[in-house]
Amino acid sequence: MQSQSQLAKSSRNMTAVTTLLSLLLVANVGQAETLAQAWQLALDTDLALQSANSQVEAAESELAVAKSRRYPVLSANGSITRMDETPAFDFGAAGIPVQLPLYTGSTVTATDAMISVPLFTSGALSNGIAAAQGGLGSSRHQARSVAMDTKLAIADAYINVLRSESALKVAQSNLMSLQAHARDVEDMFNAGLVPRNDYLSAQVALADASQRNLQATNQLDIARAAYNRGVGRELQAPVNLDSGVPLIGLDFGAENLESLSALALEQRPELAGMQEGATALRAQAKAAKARGLPQVALTGGYTYLDNQFLNQEDFWMVGVGVHWDLFDSGRTRHAADALSRRARAASQSRGNMESLIALQVRQSWLEQEEARQRLKVVARAVEQSQENLRVVRDRYRNGEGTNTEVLEAQNLSNLSQQNYDNARYDIELSRIRLARAVGLL
Repeated sequence: MQSQSQLAKSSRNMTAVTTLLSLLLVANVGQAETLAQAWQLALDTDLALQSANSQVEAAESELAVAKSRRYPVLSANGSITRMDETPAFDFGAAGIPVQLPLYTGSTVTATDAMISVPLFTSGALSNGIAAAQGGLGSSRHQARSVAMDTKLAIADAYINVLRSESALKVAQSNLMSLQAHARDVEDMFNAGLVPRNDYLSAQVALADASQRNLQATNQLDIARAAYNRGVGRELQAPVNLDSGVPLIGLDFGAENLESLSALALEQRPELAGMQEGATALRAQAKAAKARGLPQVALTGGYTYLDNQFLNQEDFWMVGVGVHWDLFDSGRTRHAADALSRRARAASQSRGNMESLIALQVRQSWLEQEEARQRLKVVARAVEQSQENLRVVRDRYRNGEGTNTEVLEAQNLSNLSQQNYDNARYDIELSRIRLARAVGLL
C-alpha cells in the first residue's frame, strides 16, 4: 500500500507531465495561436463573464417563479397536541349536570390539505411575469456586453504582445547596428583616424542600446504574462501568436461615421439592456399597484380533526376568497411610485448612454483613420531611413561624415520602424475597438 508521501509525489509527477504536455502543445511553432482562438479561451475562463451568465440563469429562474404563480398551490399541515386535561362541553349553566369531552383522551390529532388557484389578481400576475421577462432580457444583454468587453481586453493584450515583440526586434537590431558601429569607431580611433570623443560617444550610445534592449525584453515578458492571465494560463506559459494582419475579419456593413453611429444605437447591448430594465421596473410598479386591489382565489381542501363531539372527523370544502387591502397607510402607493421613478431614471440614463456611445464610435473611427494615414506616411520612411543610415555610415568610414550624423541616422531608423509597427497594430486595435463601439464584436 502506498504511503501518503508516495501518493503526493505521484500526484505531483502527473501534474508536471500534464503541464509539460500543455506547454509543448502551446509552444508548437507550427500552431501559432490566432486571436479567434484566444477569444474562445478567454470566454471559457473569464470569471466576470461566468458571473454574468449566472445572473442570466438566476433571471431565468425568477421568470419561472413568476409564471408558476398562475398555477395551483397545494399545502399540507399536520399537528399532534397533548393537553394536561381533555377539554369538554359543560352544560351546567343550563341546569344540566353533564360534561361531554370534545376529544378522546388528552391527545389531539389534526391534519389538513389545501389547494388554492388565483382567479383574478387585478394584473399582479401578468405584470409580475412581464417584470421577470424584462429582468431576463436585461441580464442577457448585460452578459453580451461583458463578453464583448472580455474580447476587447484580450485583443488589447494580444496586440500588446505583438507590439512588444516588434519593439524587441527593433531594440535588438539597434543594438547589433551600434555594436558594429562601435567596432568601426574603435578601429578608427586606434588607427588615429577619429578623435577620442567619437569613441566615447559610440560607447555611450551602445550602452544606451543595451539598456533599451533589456527594457524591451522585460516589457515583452510582462505583455506575455498579462495575455496568459487573460486566457486562463500560467503566467510563465510560452506564448506563440499569429502576427498576420488583419488579425480577424470584421465587416461592419458601413464605412462612414454617420451610418456606424446609427448602427451602434441598434446593436449595442447596453442600450437594449437599459430598455429592458426600464420595462421591468414599469411592470413592477404596475404589479405593486395591483397587489393593493382585489385578489380573488379559488380554494379547496380536506381537514381531519380527531374528536367525538362532531358527527364526523373529516371534511371536504371548496370556496372563493377575496382579499382587498382597503387601507395600508400609503405603502402600496409609495412602493409603486418608487419603482416608477426608477424606471424613469433608467430611461434618462439610456439617453446619456446614447451620447457616450456616439462618442465612442467617433473616437474609434477617427483613431482608425488616423492610423491608416500614419501607415501611408511611415511605410516609405522606413526604407528612406535605412538607406540614409547606410549612406551616412559609408561617409563616416570614408572620413566624410561625423559620428553624430551616424547616431542621429540610427535613431531615425529606429523611430521610423517603431512608427511603422505601431501604425500597423493601431489599425488592428482601432478596428476591434470600433467593432466594440458599434456592438458587433
